Amino acid sequence: MSDPTCCTEKTRTVLAYFVGTLGAFLIIGAMAWLVVRQDTPAVDAALAANRKATRLKIDHEGAAELNKFAVDPNKENLARLSVDRAMEVFVAEWGAGAAQGRAKLLERLEASKKTASFE
Repeated sequence: MSDPTCCTEKTRTVLAYFVGTLGAFLIIGAMAWLVVRQDTPAVDAALAANRKATRLKIDHEGAAELNKFAVDPNKENLARLSVDRAMEVFVAEWGAGAAQGRAKLLERLEASKKTASFE
């Protein structure tokens, strides 16, 4: 404390908070300015064409896999449906309402848990 008449302790504390807050905003502003002024390289046309061709190839292979229908020979009552057919089945089961759809689902679950009686 060099001069006690200059500032009180509360004033110095408020001034320190003000300078600290101002400094934080200046640092954040400088970092934002650095990020904005950086130039990003342009996308190479050949690279973009290669990416597009690869994406189309993957989509074509995936579409064939999505539309495949098969029955699993290892598991009983398990079939693999196409996406379109699965949506049709879902709407048929749950289209009347959520309560009826849940009831049908629970009925199938109970039927699957029944053990065969050999009496």
